[in-house]
Amino acid sequence: MSWVIFLSALIMVESGGNPDAVGDRHLTNMAYGVCQIRQPYLDDVNRIAKSSFTLEDVRKSESVSRWCVVTYVKHYGKRYTRITGKPLTMEVAARIHNGGPNGWKKASTDAHWKKVSSHIL
Repeated sequence: MSWVIFLSALIMVESGGNPDAVGDRHLTNMAYGVCQIRQPYLDDVNRIAKSSFTLEDVRKSESVSRWCVVTYVKHYGKRYTRITGKPLTMEVAARIHNGGPNGWKKASTDAHWKKVSSHIL
């Protein structure tokens, strides 16, 4: 899997590349930055990596946002591989990013994957 290609496609879907994007305004935890990261996602990343990034870090730095996605998806991608015996794919990665640790098996993440896949060359 190419992380560069995956992240480029994901960013186009999530924010169109706008670092100032704010989404999920209707939810308690809005989504921020190019990768549209919400506080619970960031809390999980900080727990996994023993880091201490804030949403302000995510908003100010595309590289921090990208790192958070890779950290989160790799962690839960390994779990996916243990459960299924299958390798992590871009589809599974997009669905985990969108739907959480079990996003790969949620029908609700299929539309998100279709959007991301449309940006993969």
